[in-house]
Order: sequence, then C-alpha cells, then structure tokens
Amino acid sequence: MDRFENAKVFSAVVEAGGFTQAARRLGLSRAATSKHVQQLEGRLGARLLNRTTRRVSVTAAGRSFYEQCTRILADFEQAERAASRLYNEPRGELRVVAPTNFGLTDIGTALTDFVIAYPNLRINLIINDRITDPIEGGYDIAISVDLPRGTSASLAARKLNTARRILCAAPDYLARRGVPQKPEELTAHDCLSYSYVAAPEEWHLSGPDGERVVKVTGPIVTSHRHVLHTAALRGLGIAYGPVDFFRNDIAAGKLVVVLPDHRLPEATIYAIYPANRRQSANVKAFNDFMAGAFAASPIFR
Repeated sequence: MDRFENAKVFSAVVEAGGFTQAARRLGLSRAATSKHVQQLEGRLGARLLNRTTRRVSVTAAGRSFYEQCTRILADFEQAERAASRLYNEPRGELRVVAPTNFGLTDIGTALTDFVIAYPNLRINLIINDRITDPIEGGYDIAISVDLPRGTSASLAARKLNTARRILCAAPDYLARRGVPQKPEELTAHDCLSYSYVAAPEEWHLSGPDGERVVKVTGPIVTSHRHVLHTAALRGLGIAYGPVDFFRNDIAAGKLVVVLPDHRLPEATIYAIYPANRRQSANVKAFNDFMAGAFAASPIFR
C-alpha cells in the first residue's frame, strides 16, 4: 500500500465521518480501509483519528494533514481528468438524490432531457427526503428545497431557481367558512400546513401592510404534495404549498387562491455537492443544465 493510497483513504474516512461509509464509497473492506489509516499514522508517527465504538473524530494533527492532503489529491485528480478528458467530456455514472415532492415530477423531465444531451452519462436517481449531505450518502449531488441547516463547510451549494408558494382552498370550503380578507383571519380557519418550511404552523405573509406572522392550526401537516393537494380539493381547509401543487386545479376552478395580494416565502432549489475539490465534468454539466431547464420551467412561475 503506497502513501498516496493511504492519504486518499484517510481523506475519504474524514469526509464520510467513519470507516464503514468510507469503505463503501471506495469499494474496500472496512478492515482494508482501517489498515490504510494505520499505516499512514505509523509512517507519520502521529495519531490522526480518535476512534470509539460509536464515532470517529479527527485530531488536530489529522485536521492539518487532511487540509494539506485534500489540496494535493485535488491537484492529482484534476491532472488525471485532464489526461483522460473526463473534465471536458461528462461520462460514467452520476448519483443524484432528490426529495420526494421535487424528485418524482419536476426533475424527471429535466433528467431525461439531460441524458439525451449527454449520452455517455448514466444517471442513478434516488428519491429520499432524509438525505441532505451527498458525502454521507455516497452521492455526487443532492437536490435540496432550501439550504439545509448546518450545511457543512465540506459542501458547496448552487442555486438552481426559486418557486412561489401560495394559499388556496376549495370553493365549497370558502363558501362554508368565509374568504379571509387579511392574514389575521387565518387563525379562525382550518389550515393545511406544508412541513418543508421551517415552522409549518407559523405562516409568514407579506402584503400591502407589510409582513404578518400568523399562528395557524388544522387537521394536516405534511411534506407530501398528493396529501396536501387532495385535502385541499376535498375541502378540508386552506392549503399552503408550492404553486405547482395546485396550478391545474386553480386553472380549472376547483381551487381558489386565498389572499392573492400577499406573498409567502419562496422555495429556493439548490444543488449540493462536495466542495473540497474542483467540480467534476459530470457535476458541472448537471448544474448548468438544470439551472437552464428550471429557468424555463413553468413550475417556478
């Protein structure tokens, strides 16, 4: 085992936060991964990682070595890409994870167009609401609705676009309960909350009289577009969510926009990817293509 490979494996362990995840990413056994780090520590005469049965943490010496090491590995990786033309010609597999609501519909069409544009790329798309750190999950890119809290310095984020959110309800619900004329009146209504916002039961609205924060209650809080959409159609209350959830039924008159002169916080869509090295051709191509596709998409208008 040479020193370059030792350093590469050590960096992977730091980035993955443990030996098991690093071994999975590298295609090695956990024992082989551990041996690489042990050899490196033996040669340097310094402990780089503190190990317990539950977690792995980086020592001061390990952090210093890692910061130097990643720059060297990044330079080497770029040299390899230049030699093989991978940097300029996207090819191979690109692993992407996206949340359920966004991934199942909005990204599907764009991804098929992307594959047509880059026939040497193979897309592996995973739908998962829980993954926000692509390094931890072994992904190249994570699509995120809004920037996750506590995003690590080892990650970079590129804004792809923003999407409007609205309030709407079925006409029969509004006929029974009345049409709110100002935000404060929402407290007397059944409200269907969207859990992809920071405080689902605390709605922020901006209108002619400035910003209002209203605490609401209701029978449903959900992250699932179908549940929210169905509940609104069946007259269970006033729904909060991205305009694309409700667009067709608003056009058909099955749903009505509530407080149309007020705006809700927009949803910002990000592509999140490892930041410790220069973007690969695959990641760059994906980000550029998706930013263009989403700019032209009606879901963001």
